[in-house]
Amino acid sequence: MDAENPFKTPSAELTNPLTHATEVPLYKLGAVGLATFLGSPLAGAFLLGKNLQALGRGGETGAVWGIAIAIFVVCMALAFILPESVPAIPFTIAQVAGMFFLAQQRIGPAMVLHTEQGGALYSNWRAAGIGLLFGLGLFALVLVVMLPLVLFELI
Repeated sequence: MDAENPFKTPSAELTNPLTHATEVPLYKLGAVGLATFLGSPLAGAFLLGKNLQALGRGGETGAVWGIAIAIFVVCMALAFILPESVPAIPFTIAQVAGMFFLAQQRIGPAMVLHTEQGGALYSNWRAAGIGLLFGLGLFALVLVVMLPLVLFELI
C-alpha cells in the first residue's frame, strides 16, 4: 500500500506573485499623473512601463507606449486644428486623466497589494524630475523643428 492516495489534496506552496516585488520600488499612480502633467503622456508611459517591468509584466509596456503616443498625437493635432481662442487646459487635463486611468487600469490592484505588503515606493520628486526631463526634451525637439521653419519664413 505504498500508492499515494488519489483523493488527497496536492501539496504545493501557495505564494503571492507580488511577494518578491515588494523590495523593488514602484512609482505611485499620482506620480504617473504628475509626470504626465510636467512632461506629456510620454513621461507617464515611461513611469508606467518601469512599474510594469518591476512587477514582471514588461510585455505590456508596448501597449502602454502605443496608447500614450496616441493620446499625445490626438491632443497635439487638436491643438493645431482648433482656433487659438480655445484654452489649452482641457488638453492637459485630458492627457493627465487619460494616463492616470490607464495606470489605474493596468496596475491599480497590484499597487494596492504592493503598498499593503509594505512595498517600497519612489518619491514623487523623482517622478517630477523625470517629467521635467521629458518636457525639456520635447521643447528642444520642437525648437529644432520649428526654428528653421521660422527663420526661412516657411510658416
